[in-house]
Amino acid sequence: MPKIINHDKYREEMILKCFELFGKKGFINVTMREIANDLSVSTGALYHYFPTKQAIFEQMMTYIIKKDLERLREATNSDESPEDRMIKAGEVIEANMEYYQKILLLTLDYFRNQSETNTEEMFKRFAKNYIETISNQIDLPEQMSESIFYWLMGIVYADLLCPSLISIEDQFKTITEMMRVVRDKML
Repeated sequence: MPKIINHDKYREEMILKCFELFGKKGFINVTMREIANDLSVSTGALYHYFPTKQAIFEQMMTYIIKKDLERLREATNSDESPEDRMIKAGEVIEANMEYYQKILLLTLDYFRNQSETNTEEMFKRFAKNYIETISNQIDLPEQMSESIFYWLMGIVYADLLCPSLISIEDQFKTITEMMRVVRDKML
């Protein structure tokens, strides 16, 4: 009897292993042959699931962002105030800072070695997903959610360069105070 393979689950496992490999060596420094070796599959099997290294990266980032947004949704409770939800989102980010820094470094490595058209469209898609989730989960207007998304990217970057430079907890307290001021002005 032939072995039954859940191809979606197998692809997911491959993507997670690629995330670790790309995280160690960078996107540009890894070949498809190295990926196949690291995954313990033939290059033919790897090409069956992913036609290019770029396809691996794009599917990997789509998967990671999906899981990341699920984590954010699970951490926030719609019964809480938007400010309390923002504080909980900050706790998730702080608890997973190395993960977010790895994503940032991988995307920078990938984007500096790809055509501008491909990277711009991919970044717009990813940013849109985060912005919509922030807007829905924190209950904020989309324009404010967009600003918060870019601010979060800055926090991840600043913490990567100099962890003692900022207090993430203080940053989230500041942003929630700003949210209160804006909400009070709107009332």
